[in-house]
Amino acid sequence: MGVGREDRKKKKLWDGILLCVSIGFYLLYPLLDGPVWCADSGGYVSMHITREPLYPTFLALCRGMAGVLRVDALMITVVLQSVLAGFTAWYAGIAIRDMKAGSRVLQLAAILFQFAVTLLCRFAAGRGSAYTDSILTEGVGLSFYVLFIISLYLYVRTRRSRQLWLTLLFSFLLISLRKQMMITLLIMGIVFAWYILIRERQIRKFLCLAAMIAAVLIAGKVFDRTYQYAVRGEWMEHSGNSMGILCTLLYSSDVEKDQTLFENETVRELYLEIMRQADAQQLLYKYAGSGWLTVSGHYADSYDAIGYGIINPVVEGYIQENFEYSETETARQYDAVCGEMTRTLMRQSHMPLFKVYVYNLWKGLVNSIAQANRLLSLYAAAAYLTAGAMAWYLARRGSTLQRRIRSVPDKGSMQEEESVQAVSGEIGASLCFAFIVLTGIVVNALAVGIVIFAQPRYMIYSMGLFYTAVCMMGYDILRLQKHIYRPVY
Repeated sequence: MGVGREDRKKKKLWDGILLCVSIGFYLLYPLLDGPVWCADSGGYVSMHITREPLYPTFLALCRGMAGVLRVDALMITVVLQSVLAGFTAWYAGIAIRDMKAGSRVLQLAAILFQFAVTLLCRFAAGRGSAYTDSILTEGVGLSFYVLFIISLYLYVRTRRSRQLWLTLLFSFLLISLRKQMMITLLIMGIVFAWYILIRERQIRKFLCLAAMIAAVLIAGKVFDRTYQYAVRGEWMEHSGNSMGILCTLLYSSDVEKDQTLFENETVRELYLEIMRQADAQQLLYKYAGSGWLTVSGHYADSYDAIGYGIINPVVEGYIQENFEYSETETARQYDAVCGEMTRTLMRQSHMPLFKVYVYNLWKGLVNSIAQANRLLSLYAAAAYLTAGAMAWYLARRGSTLQRRIRSVPDKGSMQEEESVQAVSGEIGASLCFAFIVLTGIVVNALAVGIVIFAQPRYMIYSMGLFYTAVCMMGYDILRLQKHIYRPVY
């Protein structure tokens, strides 16, 4: 009994040291760089009507704390973001260790892969700063996403209601942070459909979970409207949701063919003016060249130039010249014009749009685990194939273990049977984690690919998790060799 208490003390000490190291690692960046102001930062600080509610609210709370503590508000922001990131990396390590027979190697791997993502952003990427000390939604979004995936994984493996509620909470926080994170609803739906509906055939439970997912979506919309009412006195959602897909549709549009699609003459004239300016600046698909890197790169360079440089001035200029609207009325009219243009251009020839989407999708998949260039795209393809092969191997060998256990009447020693059962269970845990992580990567790439250019900022949410999943499967393959060829008696 004394030995058990001693082991628990050592475990707590080890975990305490790792927590301090993890938080200390992330706190280095605010101390090194201070708060990093980015192109989108002003919109969040000013609570612009196009921004989702959570991050501006968080920044407002930090300003309130700064007034009480008499310190810089942005420094409070990045310190809190860094502490959250440190806790998240540490918690991911704890969760992986506890689901993998107490493996400290995997615990360290889970933490270090989160560290590696930050190191790449700070020292290898062109941005030259960590997201945790940037005034961007990624400052908290990257941590919330990791916590979402870990909670979803723990719920599927343990079926504890606490983990389900945490999963739903982090999904709500993420969709209130940026609309891209609607993908969390799809990820939950796919995971629950596979494990609850298909594998276990629990239809009633699946329907209950689907209702909870719908409730998260509704809660996010209510929060958005409540925030806008508190800030602007209007019961409305944030503006600007139509512009994302519209930039892509304009980029791939053929003006000679597509202008005939418009029935609304005013919207048609605005479309022609936007296309005239985009053509003059060579921002359209016809100027992209060939090859997936060239096209996806040209699309990425053109996206913001079309959206912020052309659509906004043209549409907002039209509204200001013809109407005397308040901020919220202007936003509604802007959304109406962009929405009408989007619906019309959805009827364009889909071949250029399809090519842009496929190239952007592949770029998103590469950026999810590496960086989009010719050499690393080959590496990414090899990494995905390797992960798939490892999962296939584990699934087959795990099934073989289970069949051998069931087929031998005299299972021999209880210790031997429990050992094999434990390895089989750990294989299931690794495959579950890999399935959830890869589902997240694919769903994110599919969603981002059609709406916006797949820059690393939108794709790296799963990077550390992917390599953690690969390590978990590699760990099981090594352990499996000790059992698969040994007769089970």
